[in-house]
Amino acid sequence: MPKITPGGDGFYAAFLTPPGRILHDTFIYPVNVGVNFPHPKFMIDCPSNNKDLFIRHIKRYLLRSKIKVRDCSEEYDLWNIWGAALNSEGLDPALVQKEKRFSDIGCTDPRVPGFGYRAILKKESNVNLILPKSGQFQELDSSEYTIRRMLFGLPEGTDDLWPEVSLPLESNFDYMNGVDFRKGCYVGQELTIRTYHTGVVRKRIVPVQIYKEDEPAPSVQSVDRNQTFPSVLLPQTDIKLVQGTSKRGIGKMCSGIHNIGLALMRLEHVKSFIEGQDLAFTIPKDSSIRIRPFLPEWWGEDRKNP
Repeated sequence: MPKITPGGDGFYAAFLTPPGRILHDTFIYPVNVGVNFPHPKFMIDCPSNNKDLFIRHIKRYLLRSKIKVRDCSEEYDLWNIWGAALNSEGLDPALVQKEKRFSDIGCTDPRVPGFGYRAILKKESNVNLILPKSGQFQELDSSEYTIRRMLFGLPEGTDDLWPEVSLPLESNFDYMNGVDFRKGCYVGQELTIRTYHTGVVRKRIVPVQIYKEDEPAPSVQSVDRNQTFPSVLLPQTDIKLVQGTSKRGIGKMCSGIHNIGLALMRLEHVKSFIEGQDLAFTIPKDSSIRIRPFLPEWWGEDRKNP
């Protein structure tokens, strides 16, 4: 976990329950502007659909501290920026100086190398003014960010990270630089650190592709923007083996778009499928649906085969 009091880049983290389950996934940024900077002023980027619960959660821990918390969602926009030109200008967004950063508030997304940059800008700001001059950038619909995130296998928000249910390591927070195992006490530490040291994580969130039972399983992950994501594949929908008779679940769906999505699945079955065993995955409500899991390339061979 970086020290952000002096300013610079933000970081990725989560707020946990005492038993160690995820409440809120967040990015926390220092505000690198203002009088008497550096100052203890920070911005927290959390899912918009549970921001009220998040603010209430934060205020529980203020006690008598002289800290003010407010919702500034109507004042700022979040921009996700990616492309090779981000690294071509000689800028270092981890620095504090304005002329050396893309934005005063933001960070290089630490979850996956090369995934992009998250910029927090005032509503009236022109995002084109912070983009590298050497690149050609195009504003896209927000769904394109979701597609990119799904293809990389990055969970985000309450449809992927179920409040008071999801566990940090099953949600890949250890892979996405969301946990600092050198840090001292924090809420939810006991289960998280014990799971890490035992080295046993049987389920993880992986990218999946949806296809029909009369179609061959895709060998390479790709998005078909002409398809509509099946309405029966709601978050936490059970996934089962087509050939299996066991009542034990193989996993649960997270969110999705078009023909791709994320799912929490047992790694033993995912690896067996990828190694060529005759397995297929479906859901109880619609046996015509097939779910093809993938292991992200950015995990690396050590993580794919622990």
